[in-house]
Amino acid sequence: MEVTPSNIEDVGTAVEEPDTTVEEEPVLLSPADIGEQLGDAVWEVVTDACGIESGGSSFAVARDIFITNEHVIGPDMTPTLISRNGDTLEGIVIGKDKELDVAVVRVSTPVDLWLEWADPNALREGEPVVSLGYPAPYYSFSVSPGTIISFLREGSSRIGVISDEASDYGSSGGPLISATGQVVGVVTQYVKEGGAQLNGESFTYSHLGSFIERSIQDGTATTENCDGYAYGTNIIGDYLWDLCSDGTYWACDNLFNLDLYVPVGGEYTEFGATCGDRVEIDIYCIEYFKTSFPTSYGEDPNLDILYDECSQDNGNSCDLLYFASSGFEDDDYFQFAATCGNTEEFDTVWCGWYVADLVNP
Repeated sequence: MEVTPSNIEDVGTAVEEPDTTVEEEPVLLSPADIGEQLGDAVWEVVTDACGIESGGSSFAVARDIFITNEHVIGPDMTPTLISRNGDTLEGIVIGKDKELDVAVVRVSTPVDLWLEWADPNALREGEPVVSLGYPAPYYSFSVSPGTIISFLREGSSRIGVISDEASDYGSSGGPLISATGQVVGVVTQYVKEGGAQLNGESFTYSHLGSFIERSIQDGTATTENCDGYAYGTNIIGDYLWDLCSDGTYWACDNLFNLDLYVPVGGEYTEFGATCGDRVEIDIYCIEYFKTSFPTSYGEDPNLDILYDECSQDNGNSCDLLYFASSGFEDDDYFQFAATCGNTEEFDTVWCGWYVADLVNP
């Protein structure tokens, strides 16, 4: 087509100018930058309820909303939050989930700084991360740099991050932060991988987000009583506690693990973890005191009594025997208890009413 003065304008409007806009790369923050710029959004959690004093870390995700772990909150539905500068806020728990190990706290006074969640699908193995929190033994604000090692998956969803930053008790509930300043996940637990290497597990918004948003939308204060947290409130916990107190160390270990099965924690878990207040650290008592677990009838009088009562159709004794011997599941005691004295299929029903009442009060 010949370009003439009459059609120059039409030709010009038909040609699109190339887009010369260059998308800016995100600013990457050093660990020191992250601590300095984002630390005011991370607060210590202090709890005191049902005779249990505990604590951990938390972080703001909105002007009046903080996230932490359920195990940090425990039975205290009105925790106190303390900033690195010593400011305090009173909180109200508006949602908590033991299985997810997450709690949502609304605070009395809005804060000026809060954090945003990272997209788990945009993360990469080998990417630098930083944990902010209040770890033991000093429980003061700490910046712990590390690296993403791998991901925890549920189907195609990245529900968690495994990382190698140096953190400890007290870090739980704090944020694991990317170099772009976003929350990769909620620091939840530390596990040993291959000897002495201690790796962290932090759970992502993909895993926790639905519960968090429901809790914020509902906004109703959560209520809690001391059942399962203090001696005298859980019959199974009391049984194991008494044996642990008398130096039966397998009972201490099973008391520590009891929260995997029934709603207990607090004093029960702490008493088991310290082998009946005999040590100051969480350990396996059988290994520490170099004892063993009885596996066959006749090796332990306490388990023999439960075994005999279970054989006489005492369902509650069968269930007590189940929890007393759990973790050693190939032994005669556990096999007998898990079948209600060889009257049921293996591990399909509770034999008595103890557990049903504890799980569904």
